[in-house]
Amino acid sequence: MPAVASQPVLLTVSQAASLLRVSDRTIRRWIEAERIPFLKLPSGSYRIPQGAMLASLRGTYDLAGELQQLEAKHGHVSDAEIAEALDES
Repeated sequence: MPAVASQPVLLTVSQAASLLRVSDRTIRRWIEAERIPFLKLPSGSYRIPQGAMLASLRGTYDLAGELQQLEAKHGHVSDAEIAEALDES
């Protein structure tokens, strides 16, 4: 039996925002401006192919620099503190 290529990882808007550490609104603006690849489902929601999204940001977005700034600003916050804050909302 021939090998089957693995399926691409499709992210929701929230998952893409979390991965890039930006807001959902930022991801939606990028979709509207067609700065990142996306699929629009019949329900109106979006799915973003993870690999294609990351590839589309090369050269136009300093992901490493942004992540370093966020780490410096929020690196002291533990996973437990984040989970606790999410549970309170």
